[in-house]
Amino acid sequence: MKTSLDHLPEGKRERITAIAAMLQAEAAVELVVLFGSYARGGWVEDAETGYFSDFDILVVVATEELARTVGMWSSLGQRAQGIAGRTPVTLIVHDIKEINHELRLGQYFFIDILREGVLLHDSRRFSLASPKALTSPDRLKLGLVNFRYWFGSANEFWRGSGYFAGRGLGPHAAFLLHQAVERYFSATLLVFTGYKPKSHNIEELAKEAAPLHPCLGGALPRTEDEDKRLFDLLKRGYIDARYSKSYRITLDELRILRERVLDLAVRVRQACAEKLASFCGAEAVGALPEVPAIADVGELPEAPSVEDPGAFQAWREALTGLSYERGKHDGTTEGFDRGSQAGFDRGKQEGFDSGQLAGQVQALWAILAARGIAVDAEVRAKVEACREPDVLNQWIARAVSIASAAELFAAPPGASAPS
Repeated sequence: MKTSLDHLPEGKRERITAIAAMLQAEAAVELVVLFGSYARGGWVEDAETGYFSDFDILVVVATEELARTVGMWSSLGQRAQGIAGRTPVTLIVHDIKEINHELRLGQYFFIDILREGVLLHDSRRFSLASPKALTSPDRLKLGLVNFRYWFGSANEFWRGSGYFAGRGLGPHAAFLLHQAVERYFSATLLVFTGYKPKSHNIEELAKEAAPLHPCLGGALPRTEDEDKRLFDLLKRGYIDARYSKSYRITLDELRILRERVLDLAVRVRQACAEKLASFCGAEAVGALPEVPAIADVGELPEAPSVEDPGAFQAWREALTGLSYERGKHDGTTEGFDRGSQAGFDRGKQEGFDSGQLAGQVQALWAILAARGIAVDAEVRAKVEACREPDVLNQWIARAVSIASAAELFAAPPGASAPS
């Protein structure tokens, strides 16, 4: 490893040195290494596009426990960013045992750091293992294993998000969609660098992947306000969608985001196929997992033609069935949140009731929309205020044949209208 920062401007040297000193003062660090573009001398600062290369810094510590002290390293990363000014900082932390294990395996991300990095601090308490040299066939083999696993896994999470979206379980769908994005980026980073950071922050993963191939820069757009809002919904899918009852995402928002994630998959496959071919030629790559087909999108069952009464009735029954599935899920979730057995039983029933009602209302709107029947605010308010499953089922049955939404509430001959 190099030890000099003389190839950098004075201002950059001072900031990097100050970050290294701060890390030494605040944590038990064994090695601090600058790697990436600033270590190689190929950094970019483009004020016109807003792209600035990162200060990439590897911190090596003695134990796995210290490496996994996420809160501390997050705080130190923020302090390092304050020192760096407008230059972004990427701080990665690993224990010495893990680093040496990866070097002995020929993990070329760490081998490249050894070859190109600048040593900023060394406690001299540990030594680094001699790396195994990887040949081009080795890199291809490793890249194929990583791509096939992570890209294939991402595809299944994308399909799973469609399944839950089709059942009205938006938070579930959002979480799985987040996992798909994380895995698509993991496939990219592993193919190009042999390294996958321990991060679930898809914004950070996108930033790391973007410079690797020209087609990756435009993935998951975040330039316009609406794009930023949708991306934030997706980003929050990892924590809020699982643990916060206030998280909300609509079917339309999910549809747009799944289309954008599918676009990401196309870009990732193209970039990775070209990178894999660069090792030993395209003919050595072989078959790669395909991008999911748009037919895999699992929204609500598509409405058949109203000219086929039998098929339309079967579709209506399928929608009604989904409302009970939604109620069962919501009930179980609500029950677990209550803690005690009595609370579980009560919460399960309350959750089932509310989930079933929401599913029935969703089914009713889908049937009316498929038949081209307009719904005004008065009708919408009355339906959404209803808390009687049997009444909603009557309205669902009527929705198949009525000519206007107002007829939902008209009593059949010889009966009184449900209120």
